[in-house]
Amino acid sequence: MTETPKKTLTLTKKSTNSTPKNTVSRTGKRIIRREELNPAPTKPANPKGKPTNKKKPARKPTKKPTIAPSDLKAKELNDRLNGFNVWLNFQPLALGIDKDLFKLVNDEQFPGGSKKVVQKVLRMHTHHGRYLAALVQGGERYQLDGLSNGEVSESERQWAAEKIKARQS
Repeated sequence: MTETPKKTLTLTKKSTNSTPKNTVSRTGKRIIRREELNPAPTKPANPKGKPTNKKKPARKPTKKPTIAPSDLKAKELNDRLNGFNVWLNFQPLALGIDKDLFKLVNDEQFPGGSKKVVQKVLRMHTHHGRYLAALVQGGERYQLDGLSNGEVSESERQWAAEKIKARQS
């Protein structure tokens, strides 16, 4: 094969027959040359009068704190559990009562009754002052239906007494 020289492409601008202007416009923008600008005033402007005290607009009221959906569901579940005398009277609950609560939530098809909600309700109930006072007194532990199921141990009574004492100080 013979090598042929490559052709180069040259572009030339078309000549315009117009006269040069003071401003050149390119793509819709105006270009102003420094020589064409008006000189800045040499005197400083007169100071304005005293500022008027305008009243600021009143603050917008703060938004009400929103309540988490799990808190709302926990309150509903607590209201439902208040139907049981053991729960309503803050008697010591049987160990493993959380499984009974899960079963109750599933059997009644309680809407929004999740594990988090059940644990929140159980924590609120078992850390209540009346429940802790019942633990300090000792005695029987009860299931939701009122049947006795074990007794409160001495270590649990001491723990409840410490909790009450810590709250009072």
